[in-house]
Amino acid sequence: MTVEQAIKDISALPPNDQLRVVQAIWDRLPEGVGTELTESQRAELDLRWAEYQADPSTALSEEEFRERIRVARGR
Repeated sequence: MTVEQAIKDISALPPNDQLRVVQAIWDRLPEGVGTELTESQRAELDLRWAEYQADPSTALSEEEFRERIRVARGR
């Protein structure tokens, strides 16, 4: 089976089953795979963390964050 065929087959599953497949694959990956940051990404995270530490009120609550995503998706 090719990767393309596996993706096609998994895409045909209901969303909750797709999520279970993703979680099962993620859980089987070796430690640290896919979590490496580029220098640019690290610099951006450091900048955002410094901005947050300077003014924590700029952060969104989880509820605010989820609401913004719902609005962006048009739901």
